[in-house]
Parts: sequence; C-alpha cells; structure tokens
Amino acid sequence: MKEKDMLMDVQIQQLRKAAECHRQVRKWTQSYIKPGMRLIDICEKLEDLNRYLAKENGLHCGIAFPTGCSLNHVAAHYTPNPGDNDIVLGYDDVCKIDYGTQVEGRIIDCAFTVAFNPTYDNLLKAAQDATNEGIKEAGIDARLGEIGASIQEVMESYEVEIKGKTYPVKSIRNL
Repeated sequence: MKEKDMLMDVQIQQLRKAAECHRQVRKWTQSYIKPGMRLIDICEKLEDLNRYLAKENGLHCGIAFPTGCSLNHVAAHYTPNPGDNDIVLGYDDVCKIDYGTQVEGRIIDCAFTVAFNPTYDNLLKAAQDATNEGIKEAGIDARLGEIGASIQEVMESYEVEIKGKTYPVKSIRNL
C-alpha cells in the first residue's frame, strides 16, 4: 500500500472515531435535555460525555470547541459560562445545541434544535426539511450559493402559528 493511501486510511479512521463518539453524544443529549435544566448543566454534561467517549487526550482528541447552547431569539454561538446559573431551559423555549468532537484535529460538528412546546413543531420540521434539502443538493459539482438557495426556499415555505398569529419562517442571514 502506498504511503498516501496509508495516511488516508489513518485519517478516515480518525474521522470515524470522532463521528461515532459524536453520534452517541447527540443521541444521549437529545434524550437527556428537559425543561427546568440550567444551560450550563446541559453543556457540562454533554462535554463530559464527549470527553469520556473520545478518550480525551490533550489536543489529540476531545471536544472541538465550547458547546453552543442558544435560546429563542439568539440564533447560535452563545455559550454559558461558569456561574451562569440563572439561565434555565423552559417549556416554551427553543434551544439550539451546537457541539463538536475532534480526533487529531479532524472535527465532526453538528447542531440540533430542541423544543418541548408543540407550537414549535412546524419550525423544527422546517429546519429538518431544509437540512435534508441541503444534503440532497450537495455533491461534487454543487455550488454553495445554489445549495443555500434551495435550503432557503424550503425553510421559507413554512409558517408557524404562535398564540393565534401566523409567522413566516425566515432564514437567518450573516450568522
């Protein structure tokens, strides 16, 4: 086997290790999160499990970046700090979780949204369908702008009714 092929095999194995760890953390976290939990506790538990499953070893493997845990109008990239004990996930909140696992610098990253109030089911469906559209459109010759346009079209085809008022779902800009 050529040296180049052996290196590729090593990199693929590292990505697979990170991906499997990431999958298990996501599955556990989605079943664990409940209303009444502090955001800092959600993030710390998720990161602890991520470190454990990845067999954290300094910069060689572990968490890829601080976990994002954003509520409601905060679209992404909020991370609770130690001492942020007063931010609690409520039944009516929409919570976005974004985390990553890395092995030898190879990062597996994802984000998912959690909402407990059925009012937001259509919003979650819009996000899922738009994500699936992006995956469907992706490919070797795909242009990012065209993929983004397809995602936006699906996302903005949805509406959400909140307290008797209907709102169109809008794609975020400049995130």
